[in-house]
Amino acid sequence: MDLNGKETYFTANNSEELLYALNNKEPYIIISREYKNEFLETTELSLTENELMGLELGFRGTASLWGEIFYQIINLFSKDSKEKKKIDSKIRKYSIKKRDENDFLLYLRQFDY
Repeated sequence: MDLNGKETYFTANNSEELLYALNNKEPYIIISREYKNEFLETTELSLTENELMGLELGFRGTASLWGEIFYQIINLFSKDSKEKKKIDSKIRKYSIKKRDENDFLLYLRQFDY
């Protein structure tokens, strides 16, 4: 939030800028149209709220615990670059919303509550 009380948005045009925003825990990140296709092809997006709720109900609330353990094991043996692993790990804290046909908005999941 800036001094006037307005929300500030960080615009990511490449993976380095996205990783910078994720490391700084920017509350709102816009994925620009230039980076959108690369982002969708290379990033592992987390489950939506509805998908996660159904999974948690089916596993009696333990899906997140087991999912995190398996995710860390798979990530440990993955041959992806360190940058991609960091982005995929940190982006799990964000929800994604399509703003328009050209870009996406990532926002911290804690704002949903």
